[in-house]
Amino acid sequence: MTGVRPTSGRGLRIGTATMEVTVMAAIKTRYETRLGTGLIAIGVALLGVVAFWAFSIVADPGGHYDAWVPEEDLLVPEASFGWASSGVVVEFTDTSQVGDTPIERWLWDFGDGAASDEPNPTHRFSEDQEWEVTLDVLAEDGSSSQAVGTVDVASGPANSGDGVIGLNDLADKVVRTVERAAKGSLVVFLVIGLFVVLAMVGGRIVSHGVRMLRPVPKRINVKLRPKELELVMLESRPEIMGTEEAAPMVPTPAENKSADVLEPV
Repeated sequence: MTGVRPTSGRGLRIGTATMEVTVMAAIKTRYETRLGTGLIAIGVALLGVVAFWAFSIVADPGGHYDAWVPEEDLLVPEASFGWASSGVVVEFTDTSQVGDTPIERWLWDFGDGAASDEPNPTHRFSEDQEWEVTLDVLAEDGSSSQAVGTVDVASGPANSGDGVIGLNDLADKVVRTVERAAKGSLVVFLVIGLFVVLAMVGGRIVSHGVRMLRPVPKRINVKLRPKELELVMLESRPEIMGTEEAAPMVPTPAENKSADVLEPV
C-alpha cells in the first residue's frame, strides 16, 4: 500500500501553516460580514428615526414649536374696558382678560381728578369734552396691567367706545413675543442641525458597513515631479550588454617609423 507522505517536516509545517491561515481568513471574513450587517442595520434604523421625526414635524410644525418653545408659565392679566355715555354720565365696564390668578383690584382714573376702585363704575363728568380714562388692574399674584381710552363726553345722543392696553404693557408684550420668537428660532436651528448630523452619521455607518461586506481595494497615489520621474525611468531601463563601442587604436611612433622605412635585404 503506497501513499503520499511529506518528504520532510518542513513540508508538513508549511501545510499546517497554510491551513491555519485559511481558517483565520475565513473567521475574519465571517466576523466582518456580521459586523458589516450590524452596522448597516444600525445606520438604516438611525436614518429611519430621522425621517420619521422630519415627516412628523412637517405634518404639525405649530404643535412641535409650542412643545419646544412653550408660552410663559405665568400669564399676566391684560386690561381693557368699554364705555357708554348718555350726556355727561358714562358707564364703564371692565373687559380685562384674567391671567393665572383672578383680578382683585381695579383702579379707575377718569382724568378729571376723580377715581374709583369698583370693577364697573359710573361717573358723571363736569363738562362736554374728550377725557383720557385709565384703568389699572392688579391680580392676586401681584401682576398688573393698564388700559387707556379716550372718552368723548357730549350732550345729545349716546356714545360708546373702548379702552385698550396701554403703551407700556403693549411694549412689554412685544418684547416677550420677540424673545419667544428668537428662542424658537434658536431651538429650530439646533433641532435641524441635530437632524442633519444624525443623518450624516447614519449614512456614514451604512457606508462603512457596506465597505466591510464588499471591501474596496485601496489605491496609493504618488506624485512625482518631472525630474524625479525621469530619474526613475532611467534607473528602471535595462542595460544592453555588448553594445559598447570599441576604442580606436592609435599606432605608436615606433610602429609608424617601422612601417615607413624599408630595410635592405
